[in-house]
Amino acid sequence: MQVIETMLGRLGSRLTLHFLPREHQIRLSPLGKFYDRPWNLRLGVRLTNPDGAGSKLYLLPLGELADGNEAYFQEVEQKLASTEVTFRGRQREVGLEVKFKFIAPFYPKNEKLCTAPFFYLDVQLLKGPPNRKIELVAELQGGDVGTADFADDTILGATLHSDYQMQPDHWGGQPTDRLSLKTFRAPLLFGLVQPSQEATLERDKGVQIKCELETTTVRLLLATYTDAPILDVRGKPYRFKYTEFFQNIEEVVKYAIDEESFIRQRCELFDTLFRDNSLGKSGRDLLSFAFQSYLPNTWWAVSLANPHDDWFSVWEGNCIFHSTVDVEYNLAWVYLMLWPQLLEKTLTQWRHYVQNTPEGAIMSHDIGVLLGANKQQYPHPMEVEENANFILLTYALWRYTGREAVLQDNLETITRLVRYILNSDTTGNGFPNRGVANTIDDASPAVQFGREQVYLAVKALAACWAVRLMLRSHPDHEMQILAAECQTRAELINYTLNTEGWLDDHYAVTLDRHTDGLVNPWNYQPLPPGPLLGWDAYSLYTANGLLYLLATDPDAKNLPPANYERLKSDLQTAVAHSLTEYGCTHTSYDQSNLWVSQNLWRDIIAGQLGLDVGQMLDRYWAFQQYENSQGRGGCFVDTYGSNWLHYYPRGITAIGLWYGLSGLKLDRQAGQISFAPVQLPLRVPLPTFADWENGLIPWVNFKLDCNLVNTEFENQHLLDGLEIITS
Repeated sequence: MQVIETMLGRLGSRLTLHFLPREHQIRLSPLGKFYDRPWNLRLGVRLTNPDGAGSKLYLLPLGELADGNEAYFQEVEQKLASTEVTFRGRQREVGLEVKFKFIAPFYPKNEKLCTAPFFYLDVQLLKGPPNRKIELVAELQGGDVGTADFADDTILGATLHSDYQMQPDHWGGQPTDRLSLKTFRAPLLFGLVQPSQEATLERDKGVQIKCELETTTVRLLLATYTDAPILDVRGKPYRFKYTEFFQNIEEVVKYAIDEESFIRQRCELFDTLFRDNSLGKSGRDLLSFAFQSYLPNTWWAVSLANPHDDWFSVWEGNCIFHSTVDVEYNLAWVYLMLWPQLLEKTLTQWRHYVQNTPEGAIMSHDIGVLLGANKQQYPHPMEVEENANFILLTYALWRYTGREAVLQDNLETITRLVRYILNSDTTGNGFPNRGVANTIDDASPAVQFGREQVYLAVKALAACWAVRLMLRSHPDHEMQILAAECQTRAELINYTLNTEGWLDDHYAVTLDRHTDGLVNPWNYQPLPPGPLLGWDAYSLYTANGLLYLLATDPDAKNLPPANYERLKSDLQTAVAHSLTEYGCTHTSYDQSNLWVSQNLWRDIIAGQLGLDVGQMLDRYWAFQQYENSQGRGGCFVDTYGSNWLHYYPRGITAIGLWYGLSGLKLDRQAGQISFAPVQLPLRVPLPTFADWENGLIPWVNFKLDCNLVNTEFENQHLLDGLEIITS
């Protein structure tokens, strides 16, 4: 594929390697994106004539050229995997071809492997001219060079030190913690693993390593370490999770080398999830690219006062809010499939940020910004939406894991949040008409904060129905009353939706058609009176709130009240009326911006409803390639239009397509799983059921055989105990 901007990161450990080939640089930091700075990575191969004359250095476009005896490779290709970025440099006229592979290890549920702050770098000579000396040159410039070689003779390298601080023009607000404006300093080690006798190390403007390059792979390592406080959580200092496993950078390097074979084998197994599915080349590249933008946004830390006090959160890309509820609502598929405990940690943390109002409790939009997780920093709340998101995420995790503790731990919060939703309707038709500002904050007023929105009404319906399902068997009489009230509200919303919201072939955006009395939540100013433009448009968001309920109901006995034929028609007509080159805009009227992650979410819902909306992945991947080769850049960019949500984690929502396209519905509470694929043939992994400790992952394959869908499993024993329902 063409060379584009992307980045590699470590789970929660913030070590980020940001590739910027257009700028001929990388950005690098032990504290990750927005605390990173430019570095000069001069990585290439020097060819020298046998007589020692006429040498030429060919480099990847990740550093600056020094003189006329240096050039960039004539051709550079790039290949992505979930844990890898590989560059292949060619110089055809001299017969030179070299592969450079950067590896960021990841393996689900292995905390030490995932958080260890290091990268591997493999360099392999694929083709070289005869009778020429071929030498690898690997040089990192940009910091103060350490005064001593690394102590362990298994690696030839040295440390560099530099200062890192928030880019002053990035965040316009006022940080509310003492760490965000601090300057941090941490070492970076750059070294050659198990060097040969011919390898040399030089320290001048940086760390330069040279060695003869043969057909065997040369292995390098980039590592860091800091035990300084890096996060302020409710006024208490936290440091990186990896400090539980490593006391210093030497221990990080020792682990990376001693456990290298195991780590690489595990990464290769994990990469098969992204490589061996049948989503097509565009889909596989998009998934890997999105995962690479998700990991650098993660934070995993422990309290200095209590090492058992664990913290996990995810920055909202360039918005740098911690664990934005509506963003996590979308990308939570990565937890449900790979690491449910991380979602459980997130729910636990969110409970500390609930706010009380006269109408009931509301969930904060986020739980902090920059290096502080102390309170919501977004300018206004999103009461109904975030309350519903918390409820639906709790419900999904409960059904997916079968863990009663998930429900019990969150029950008190759920009952308080749903009370606000019940009180958000003041007209008696069931539709929320207050607390209705939502996450679609670059859209028109009708979509973003219109009263009686269909999107929020359906999400409120789903949340009420989920509470009804969670409480219906509760022994407490008050809980049963609340469950009945939630059921009644869901039925009322459905009635109003279909009597007042249906417009022949689609649902309206809002029931309210006028701006009279409508207040902009950004400035609290009323809109000029008049018609509410776009109220009757075709919308991307109608069925958004139903997904987790659809995906956890294998026998269709607990479906919320809805007209599903109309929902299917609404989804299909909205695609037809709002489709652009890169996906669908918010509505057919409001074409100001397009959100890729919300298109992906719609595609997953379509699969759960038995629909296939077509080869949309080609459009989404074409947009990412455009943005990161000649557009604005920013790795995963979620928005096409005036908005620019970049370095964004929400692209990993795409992982949900494995289950969406296969129609997978799972309820571990009932011990059931069902499949109804909307594409044939189809091959997808089932990582929710993987035995990660023993390296076993189940897969499902669907194909058409004599007009019947033939379903075949690999490692089916990992689904033992579940009743399997196939269509």
